[in-house]
Amino acid sequence: MNRLPLRPLFWLTQRPLLTAAIILTVGVFLSWRAGELEHQHDLSQQKNEIQSRVSNFRSQLETKLNTSVALTKGMAVDLVIRGELTPEQFASIAEQLSSTNPAQRNLSLAPHFIIRDVYPRLGNEKIIGQNLLLDSEQKIAVYRSIQLDDAVLAGPFKLEDGAVGVVCRMPVWIKLDGVPRLWGAVSVALDFPELMKEAGLTSLEQNLDIAIRGRDASGPAGQFFFGDDLRISKDAVRVPVFVPGGSWLISAQPKQGFGVEPWWQTTAGIIGLLVSLFSALASYRILFDRSRIRHLADHDPLTHLPNRRQALSNLYDLMHRGKRNGQPFAVLSIDLDGFKPINDEHGHDAGDEVLKTIAKRLLAAVRAGDTVARMGGDEFIVLIDDPKVGDDNHLLIYAARMREILSQPIQLQHGKLVYVGASIGVAAFPSHGFQVTDLMREADQAMYRAKREKNSGVEIAQLI
Repeated sequence: MNRLPLRPLFWLTQRPLLTAAIILTVGVFLSWRAGELEHQHDLSQQKNEIQSRVSNFRSQLETKLNTSVALTKGMAVDLVIRGELTPEQFASIAEQLSSTNPAQRNLSLAPHFIIRDVYPRLGNEKIIGQNLLLDSEQKIAVYRSIQLDDAVLAGPFKLEDGAVGVVCRMPVWIKLDGVPRLWGAVSVALDFPELMKEAGLTSLEQNLDIAIRGRDASGPAGQFFFGDDLRISKDAVRVPVFVPGGSWLISAQPKQGFGVEPWWQTTAGIIGLLVSLFSALASYRILFDRSRIRHLADHDPLTHLPNRRQALSNLYDLMHRGKRNGQPFAVLSIDLDGFKPINDEHGHDAGDEVLKTIAKRLLAAVRAGDTVARMGGDEFIVLIDDPKVGDDNHLLIYAARMREILSQPIQLQHGKLVYVGASIGVAAFPSHGFQVTDLMREADQAMYRAKREKNSGVEIAQLI
C-alpha cells in the first residue's frame, strides 16, 4: 500500500512523463499566444502603412470631388441670382470652370430635368434633350438629389461619348413671384479614370489590390464598380470615401497577400517552443531521476519489492488508520526454510533466482492493495489490508495457502529443481497489538515458533 500524498500536486512529481507533457502543453499554449501577438503586431503594422497610403488617396479623391461640386454649386448660385442663363452666359461660365478641372468631361443645364445646354457641345450632342427623370442610369440619383436638396454623385457608368465617368447632379430652386420653385438641375460629368489617376491610384496599384464598392454613392452595401472583389480577403484594409450624397468603400491589400509569418515561425513562437521543449525534457529528466532515486531508496534492488524502510512506513500508515476508524489489518512475518543450502550448493546466483521467484509468488498470492516487502536476507513481510483478518481462522487459512504456494518447486536456469519451505508468523490489529513495534514483535515471535515447532509452519500471535 502506498503512502497517501500529503503535499499539493505531490502526485505530479511521481509521474515524470505526465508532468513533462503538462509543461510542454502549457508552454506550447503560451508560445502560441506570444506568436499570435507578434503575428498580430506585424499584421497591424502592415495594415497601418496601407491605411496611411489609402487615406492619402481618399483625401485627394474627396478634395477633387468636392472642388468639382463647389464649382457646380457656384454655377447654380449664379443661375439662381440671374434667374436664367443664356447659352452664351452658360458657355462662358462653363469654359472658365473646365479650365481648372482636367477631369471634367462636361457641364450641363437641365431645366425641368431635361438637358438643354451642354459644354463642350462637341461630342455631347446626343445628351441634349435627355430627360434625367426617365434615364435608367441616372434617375435614382436625380430623385435622391431632389429629396436631399443637395448634390448627389451617380455612377460610374459609360457616358454618351464612350468614356467612363461619374456625374454629380445639383437641384436648383428659383423664386418665381416670391415662391421657391424647382427649376431643374445643374450637372457636372467627370472622367472616372482621370479622376482616380489624379488622386494617386496609379501609385497604389503598383503593389496593392484595390477594390471599390458603393456605386451611385450607396456605401458599403452597394455594388462593386472597381477592381476584383473576389481577390479581397477579410484582412483587407477598408477606408470609406465620402462623396456627394453618400460614400464609397475602398478595400486594399498587398498583391502577394500580407507577408506575416504564422505564429510558429515568429521569433516569439520559435523561442517559446524551444524553451517549452527544453523545460519539458529537463523536468522529465529531473523527476525521472528523482523517482528512480526514491524507488531505489524504498525498494529492494534484487526483487524490486519494497524494502524494510518502506514496509515500516506503510505499516505506520495502517496503524494510524486503524486507530482512527478501527479497521483491522494483519502482519505476516515470513522466513524461508532451506534457503542457505541452496546458496551453498548452487551459488549466490541461484539464491538470487530463488528470492526473485519467491517475490513473484508472494505478489501473485496477495491482493493489489496489500504490501509485500523484503526485510533482508530470506525474510519477507506481508501487510494484509482486509476487514476479514479479524477472524483468526481466516488468517490461518490464508497463511497456510500462501505457504503452500511458496513450497512449490523452483526450477533454476540450468534446469535443476530446488525446494524451499516457509515459516509464517501472523499478528493482527487490534487483537495482537496496538503499536507497530508490538505487532512486529508478535509476528516475529509467532514465526520463530512456527520454525521451531515445525508443525504446520504457520503460527498466530497470542492475544493481548
